[in-house]
Parts: sequence; structure tokens; C-alpha cells
Amino acid sequence: MPNHLRGALAAFVASAALALAACSNNDSVRFQPGPTPTPAPTATPTTAPAPVSYVAIGASDAVGYNASVPCAQPPTIANPTCPGGTGYVPVLAGLITTNTGAVATLDDLGISGAVLGPDILALTNQYGPLGTTGQCQPRTGASAVPGDFITNELPNVPATATLVTIFAGGNDTNGIVNALGCGAGGTDPASQAAFITTWITNFGNDLANLILQVHSKAPGAKIVIANLPNFSQIPIGLAIGSQNPAAGQALAAVSVGIDQKVIDKGAPAAGIPVVDLLCNPASYLNSNFTPGPLADGFHPNDAGYQALAQAFYAQISAVTPALPQPNCSYASLTARVRLPMSGPIRTFEHR
Repeated sequence: MPNHLRGALAAFVASAALALAACSNNDSVRFQPGPTPTPAPTATPTTAPAPVSYVAIGASDAVGYNASVPCAQPPTIANPTCPGGTGYVPVLAGLITTNTGAVATLDDLGISGAVLGPDILALTNQYGPLGTTGQCQPRTGASAVPGDFITNELPNVPATATLVTIFAGGNDTNGIVNALGCGAGGTDPASQAAFITTWITNFGNDLANLILQVHSKAPGAKIVIANLPNFSQIPIGLAIGSQNPAAGQALAAVSVGIDQKVIDKGAPAAGIPVVDLLCNPASYLNSNFTPGPLADGFHPNDAGYQALAQAFYAQISAVTPALPQPNCSYASLTARVRLPMSGPIRTFEHR
């Protein structure tokens, strides 16, 4: 692994944790995109674009929960090729083929309920969510979160991948805030704020590890990552906040904190395009969540998945991908966060 790549990925970790040492500003990651076809002479047929080997790393969003045609029935582990699927992953594969002429083959690794890394998995499984018989008690058996991206999805990334999308953090935010409400972060504001900071840092470490390993396994792959909406402002977050205002504010602190301290800083510095869902109004439209066959206020419906696929495609196809906005009204809401919070919250996870 070249030194400039290691340095840039170290910078990714540093951006998530205020206490970590800063990396050199001269370090940067440069993707190795798939081969670019040489333009053919005018008098001869155009050379066909190189095929795209697309791998999706994600949770129930990648499986397409609440889509009219999800990638699995029941939607737990995705069908890797997802024929006819209406979630964002198969729709994105179709957009690539339709708009570029390149044949996009799909390997959807999504697992419903999965979190980013084994540390967050252990935390999430330690505290049952609101509405379960074992709320704030360890989750076991069928109620346990089934896996994480690093342990259960990363090993399946093929060396031939030329495009990898990553959408991480939804179940992680939910699990961190639920653990906070169950007492994992203490009961005073300072201890709870420190708990949130610690777990944002842990998320950043896990994300840097995931990206490093994807680069190692598939050195020719272009990586594109989505940041998170402010989860206090999507329908399920608004419902949680109406019942427990401090819990809604904690959802904002964690999701926006992951964006601003980890993804939005680390990914562009490493040459990785960011799909900016935090500042995209489409992330919050009720019509992008309902109606839907399994509408729950967290998972998009077909319209929401179509919007998400279009947002990914815009960054994948851009000559110069747009940078995430440094601030917007959805991000500034975190200035009103008031801790402490108490009590478990509803789960985002559905299988």
C-alpha cells in the first residue's frame, strides 16, 4: 500500500476524533477508476465502454426495505444481483448502464440491520430498543443485530470491483442513542456528551478501516460514500422527538456529528466523493417515505430510493464531484441539543 494512501486514510480517522493527531495536508488518496475507453476515429464504430463491476455495502437500505421490489424476501440479506429491484442499489446499476452504455454487473452485499463495525455491533446488542420485551436488556437470538459491514460484508468484496458504494451510519446512530438512553453514557450532560464523542470517534475508526480494506481488496475500485440525513428531522426521528425531545436532539447530535467530524472531512481529503444527504431537502420529504409496502418513517419508498440513486449517480458521473455543504439549516439544528436524555427509543432496524 503506497504511503500517500496510508496517510490519507489515517487522516480519515483523525477527522473523526478531536483528540487524534492531524495528518499532513499533502497526503491524498487517488482512486484508480476503471479503464477509460480510447475514443475511436470518426469513421469507425465507437469502442464500447468498459463494464462496471458495482459492489454495494450497506444495511436495509441496500436490501431495499420498503421498496415495492426489494432485493430479498423477507428482506434480510440481499440477493446479490437483485433483478428488477426498486431499491437504490439496483436502480443505480440501471442508471449506470442506461446513461453510459457500460454494462453494470451488481453485487449487493446489504444485510438488514447491520452496523458498521463489531464494536458498534456489541454496543447495539447490549441494549434492546423501546417496545421490545427486553428493552435496555441484551439482545439475543432473533432479536440481535445480525452483523456488521467489516465482519460480514467486507470479506465478500471481489478484487475485480470497479465501483463500491458505502452507506453506513443509520443503525449505528440508532444504536448509540438507544444505548445512551439506557444509561450507557451516564446520566449527566457532560458524561453523555463525552459518550457521543467517543462513539463518533469509534465510527470514524471503523470507517477508515473499512475503506482501507476495500482499497486493499479491490485496488481498482472507485469508492463513493453517502453521509447521513439529520435523523431527528426524518419522519421517525420527528416522532421520537415528539415523545422524548432529548432523544430527538441526541439523534441530531450523533448523525450530524458523524457527518461533520468524519465523513464530510475525511472522505473528500481522501479523494472519495460524498453524496450529501444531510443538506438535501429530498432526504426529509414525507412523500419519499410513504406510501410504501413497509413504510416506517425511516426507510425510503420507491420515490425515495429513486432520489437516492440519482444522488449517487450524480457524484459517480461528475468530472469534479460536488463537495458536501459545510453548513445548512438541517445541520444547524444541532446547536439546540440539550442533554441529558433517558429511556430507550424505537428501533430503525427492520428485517
